[in-house]
Amino acid sequence: MIEIKFKIFNSYIEDDDDDLKGEYGYFQLCVDDKTYGEYRDDIELDILSMNIYDWFSNFVQAFILLKSNSIVYISDVETSEVWIKMVTDEENIQISEVYADKPEGSYSVETDINLDEKNKIWEKTVKVQDFQKELVLKGKQYLSELKKLNSRTNEYIQKLETQLKEIK
Repeated sequence: MIEIKFKIFNSYIEDDDDDLKGEYGYFQLCVDDKTYGEYRDDIELDILSMNIYDWFSNFVQAFILLKSNSIVYISDVETSEVWIKMVTDEENIQISEVYADKPEGSYSVETDINLDEKNKIWEKTVKVQDFQKELVLKGKQYLSELKKLNSRTNEYIQKLETQLKEIK
């Protein structure tokens, strides 16, 4: 079972200077009994907020890259050593949370990187089509929320919309 949960923080919507309203809040990836990220229904804690947009964009980009690469890493930009590792055999995706130093100049989504994995926190396997279905469903829901808060011509909205069409 795979599930993506997100919650946009209302407190971040007020700022008129934002390039993208609805960018921050909670984002959590749930794979069976393992989770990564934070999600709470009852409260909005700024200290636990993360960039929802980046997580969706990075997971979509990783899914696209898995079509031509067997391993993709997503860097948690909020931490210095955490990566989400995705390994595919075309039918299944093995998803794990690993600790490894982030090399100088590394990007948020990597394919050709040699990481010295220090520790694997958890690892789970899901069907490629289940992951794709959940990512598209929740990505569209998030995009719908963004469209309510921003101009439809917003470049971030257009980019995520294009990415989601590519994995449909």
